[in-house]
Amino acid sequence: MPSSSSNIRSIQWGMWANETALLGSYVLTLGGIIGIVGGLLKNFMFWLPIGIYGVVFGILVGLLEYPRGKKNKGNTLTRSGQSCFSTVVNKLPFVSNYYFRAIAYFIVCIPGIISVPTFLGSVCVIVGSGIYLGAALHKERWNPIEARPQVPSTSSDITQPPSQPPPRLPQNK
Repeated sequence: MPSSSSNIRSIQWGMWANETALLGSYVLTLGGIIGIVGGLLKNFMFWLPIGIYGVVFGILVGLLEYPRGKKNKGNTLTRSGQSCFSTVVNKLPFVSNYYFRAIAYFIVCIPGIISVPTFLGSVCVIVGSGIYLGAALHKERWNPIEARPQVPSTSSDITQPPSQPPPRLPQNK
């Protein structure tokens, strides 16, 4: 087995952590809404404060995780409306550091584990924080995607359809 990793593709752990934490924030927000409704209608009074907590931090984590980071190599597909979120996230201190994200997400999601509606979302965000810890150990960092200048296309770039149909072989009957 070759010991060099030059021919092996490296995994970008930050991208995996971003997707996992974003999905977890959606589930945490939805679980928080269910907790609020359950606390108000079913008299599960313990669910109400945890549900509010889940909605607030689910939205906060979702806003921080919405912009994708730049890949090390190749093109990065951006999400719609990412540029405004990306500038805000880029200006926040410590957010580009994956150690900070890993520790903060772990601490923030611990209260969500003690309530049934927010349990799954909290576990997803905690898994994302673990993947962020792995990304930080691999010396990854969040970098914003720079907008490329768009070059206006000219008519010479567009291929024209053929003027004559292709020749057909005669059919034997």
